[in-house]
Formats: sequence, structure tokens, C-alpha cells
Amino acid sequence: MESIVENGSWLTALWDWVKAMGPYVWSFSAWTILLTSVFMGFLGVFVPVIPGAIVFFLGGLVHKLMLPDTFSWWVIGVLGILMVLDRVVDFFATAFGTKWFGGTKWGIFGALAGGLVGLFFGIVGILVGPIIGAVVFEIVWARRHPKEAAKSGVGAGVGFGISAIGRMAVYFIMIGALVIDLGLEDTDPEVDVESVKVEEI
Repeated sequence: MESIVENGSWLTALWDWVKAMGPYVWSFSAWTILLTSVFMGFLGVFVPVIPGAIVFFLGGLVHKLMLPDTFSWWVIGVLGILMVLDRVVDFFATAFGTKWFGGTKWGIFGALAGGLVGLFFGIVGILVGPIIGAVVFEIVWARRHPKEAAKSGVGAGVGFGISAIGRMAVYFIMIGALVIDLGLEDTDPEVDVESVKVEEI
């Protein structure tokens, strides 16, 4: 009988500990989701196949739903607007660069592939990779003359570069919006102690 009571007390203590740790686990999960989405947003700047801004926005939204008091709804709305802006910048920058230099859809695919491979070669790879990828794809799949393929590759590279700069700007604005909102503290209005005393009298 005593062992049952002791086991019961142990289980009760364990259950109380689990309940006490619940809010911390919940908070840790919310911040982990947000930080992961921020990291994925950064990757999306250099890897267009990753919808970084979309992941960033969804991470912020999930965090808001899990911890409603950390961020305000206005900053979530700002993230949503910036997410749309990111897609617009990416589309128009890539299309502008490619079409301006007479590229094809294969040039765009090649620029994306070259950008992915270029990640493993540092900054130089990130800048040169899209151009090489676009030229190779234009020659192999679009069967274009090397001179035309080179021109298309330059266009795809320019478009990719403009798009990356635009996405980077949007990314830092999203980060800034979160930081600013997090830094805004809701302060209670100051209470005039003397007036309170007078009213009490």
C-alpha cells in the first residue's frame, strides 16, 4: 500500500513538472519555428527555388499564433506585403535581365541551376554560376549559337543579380520590421500618485 502511495506521489510530482515545463517548451518551439524561417529566408535570397519570403512570413504568422503577445498584427501584415513584393521583384528582375539580352526560358533555368552550384564556390560562384549555367543551358537545350548563348547568359546573370539584390533588400526590411516591433514596449500610462492620494482622501 505504501509503495502505491509513493508511486502515486512520484507520478503526481512528475505530472506537475511536465505542466510547469509546458509553457517553456511551447515558447521554445515558437522561437525555433521563427528562427528557422528567418534562416530559410536568408537562403532564399541566393537560392530562388526556396521561397524564402513565403517561409519567413509563415514562420512569423505561426509564431504570432503561438505567442500572441510577442509581435503585433501590424508587423505580420507588413511581412505579408513584403512577401508579395519579394515575388514581384524576383519575377520582373529575372524576366527583365533575360529578355533584355534575348534569352529563353532555358537561360532562366540554367541561371537557377548555376546559382545553386555556385553556392559551393563562395561569392564568386554565386555571381558567376548563373551566367555559366545560362550559357550551358542555352547551348545544350535551346541549341543556340555560342555567341547568342553567351549574350543570353549575361542577361540571365544580370537578371539573377538584380533579383538577388532586391530579395536581399526585402529580407533585411522584414528583419527590421520584426526587430522594431519587438523593441516597442507597451508602457502603462504614468499614474499621478499625488492625485490618487487626494482622491482617496
